Amino acid sequence: MNDDKRNEELRRRKIENFRVQIPEDSFPQESGRSPREEPPAINSYSRPEKNHRAADVRMAERKAARRAAKAHKKRNKQKRGKNKLFFRLVWLMMVLFIGVALAQYAVTGINDMLAIGRDAVNVTVDIPKGASTDQIAQVLQEAGVIQRSDFFKLYSAMTKADGHYNNGTYKLNTSMDYEAIINNLQSNANRVDIVKITFTEGMNALEVAQLLEENGVCSQEDALNYINSNALDSKYDFLQQLTGDRYYHMEGYLFPDTYEFFKDESPEDAILKLVNNCDRKLTDEIRQEITASGMTIDQVMTLASMIQAEAADEDDMYMISSVFHNRLNSDGSNGLRRLQSDPTMYYPYRTKDAIPEDIRETYSSKYNTYEIEGLPAGPICNPGSKAIDAALHPADTNYYYFCHDADRNAYYAETLEQHQQNLQKAGLR
Repeated sequence: MNDDKRNEELRRRKIENFRVQIPEDSFPQESGRSPREEPPAINSYSRPEKNHRAADVRMAERKAARRAAKAHKKRNKQKRGKNKLFFRLVWLMMVLFIGVALAQYAVTGINDMLAIGRDAVNVTVDIPKGASTDQIAQVLQEAGVIQRSDFFKLYSAMTKADGHYNNGTYKLNTSMDYEAIINNLQSNANRVDIVKITFTEGMNALEVAQLLEENGVCSQEDALNYINSNALDSKYDFLQQLTGDRYYHMEGYLFPDTYEFFKDESPEDAILKLVNNCDRKLTDEIRQEITASGMTIDQVMTLASMIQAEAADEDDMYMISSVFHNRLNSDGSNGLRRLQSDPTMYYPYRTKDAIPEDIRETYSSKYNTYEIEGLPAGPICNPGSKAIDAALHPADTNYYYFCHDADRNAYYAETLEQHQQNLQKAGLR
């Protein structure tokens, strides 16, 4: 009992001492309470109810933030879903639109490619030289041959037809499909811009080229350049055998005849027609005769060209051939091996007046048979079949001279004296 009292007394003193050591103004003042009033309780930590309220506030704030974030995320997800659905609908509509447009393009293009629904009408189109596929498609569309130039260009590219079209004037039909149109434009089958040219016997290379230019086939310069080339040598044996210093390589082999050409045709194609015809005219029988004569093809053609240029008519050809043969077979005395053919004096020009003025007075042809012996280096014109035959089959005479009057009447002579008399008869002296 006494112990309990002592313990109680000690406890009281401790509390009293603790209170004495703490200044009174350190205690918080509450309204209506004197500074000397004893606080209801003294603790070494904050009030529990206050801490609990702060914690609850912070927890509520965190929960509210989480709920707000979750709600925001949910709204964004809903928004994304709506946007995704919207863009899917837009994409689907675009796909459908493009699909319909492509289908319509394909259907109309294929119909045009197959000429479905087009009336059969004949039309004429002019394809310019060197025209591109784009230009050709435009020409065809404007003429009504096709309706879709863009689809034609696509078809042309896919079939690798680009760059293989010909120029010219074509007769086409609007019922043709693309394949038929392209096939026609890549050949000359339906071309209507055809010109017919007759090259008379005895025309030379200059005159042949000029006539081609005058008829719109090709330029004279391009034709002459090709005539003077070796482009056809590998194709024809008689061209491979040509030798000597010639003015125009293919002179003599541009066979005189009537030919059909196209406007703006290449010089290669144009000249090929003439040379190919010469190859046909020089039959196996004629070639055998040439071999038997001891002459080459070129020598026969050169002699035939001189006969062609000199003769008044066919009978005269064989007589003049005999004069040339007699001179060529002579022993060379009295200068008889100089054939003295006037047309050789100015070759490749026809007459002295045709020679360019700046060289006219001093011009001397290397084919001039007044200055050289025997045959010139090559033909002086393009002979016909009769002249070739006359060169191979001369008349049997002893003539060494001939001349013609203004009316083309012929005079022949065995001696120079007789020839002088004939010149007077012909009015040439």
